Amino acid sequence: MNNTDRFDGYRLETWEDTDGDWIAHLVEMPTISAFGSSPENAIAELDIAWNLAKESFVANGEQIPIAPGRKKYSGQLNARIAIAKDAFTRPD
Repeated sequence: MNNTDRFDGYRLETWEDTDGDWIAHLVEMPTISAFGSSPENAIAELDIAWNLAKESFVANGEQIPIAPGRKKYSGQLNARIAIAKDAFTRPD
């Protein structure tokens, strides 16, 4: 299983902080993060945090957010543009 599947389509980012700890977070949900002594440990902790977050959504009667990369879009862009009443009259 790759990390995208592991985190339901959310992208994962890891980096080492100035203290030597590793941080892992979901790019589209940066408030869900974890740290560990190695990238692998940080990702394992993030897996726990993500599963707890999903449990919390369900317990509160909320839907688990769908990762932007997994959303289905129609591909259409609709725009309404207001035109002034006299926009096409020429000044004398």
